[in-house]
Amino acid sequence: MATHLSQDDLTFTKRVGHTVSFSCGGTGQCGSYAVTWYQKKETDTFRPILYITSGGSTSKPFNHPQENDFVAERNQDNCELKINLVKLDHSASYYCSCRKSGSHSEK
Repeated sequence: MATHLSQDDLTFTKRVGHTVSFSCGGTGQCGSYAVTWYQKKETDTFRPILYITSGGSTSKPFNHPQENDFVAERNQDNCELKINLVKLDHSASYYCSCRKSGSHSEK
């Protein structure tokens, strides 16, 4: 069974040095599975940044070159990816996904 997550905004326009947050709704459907955040630059493939467990523990095993710029928070039905100090190199779209019962859903 597929998990359907919702994201209102994949891309924001922010000035360098400001803070930006991306929200991912419906993560309660992920159950105990982790939510993974991806960065998609125009000329690149999807690149995983980090994942966050249902308990709120964050892990960054993907060797993303900007991994220290990102933090995530997760509650019962929402997950948020935050960039505290936006840099020009953060220009991209950001996506969340989770895997449940052998399925994979990205939105």
